[in-house]
Amino acid sequence: MLATGRAPKDEKLTLAEGARTGDLLEACGIDPGGCIIVINGAVMVRGSELHDGDRVQLHPAQAGG
Repeated sequence: MLATGRAPKDEKLTLAEGARTGDLLEACGIDPGGCIIVINGAVMVRGSELHDGDRVQLHPAQAGG
């Protein structure tokens, strides 16, 4: 889904209090192993807690050498 070449989306999503990054990915239908999560400009680990007003960016994971 992240690598479809579509223009980035800027949308708001409401999650339950205490939601974590996994809850966000599930709500968006995104495989957690296939992306890098950036919250408010900082790369975060999976399972990080989200807070009201956080700005989240999802980037496709890439490998190379």
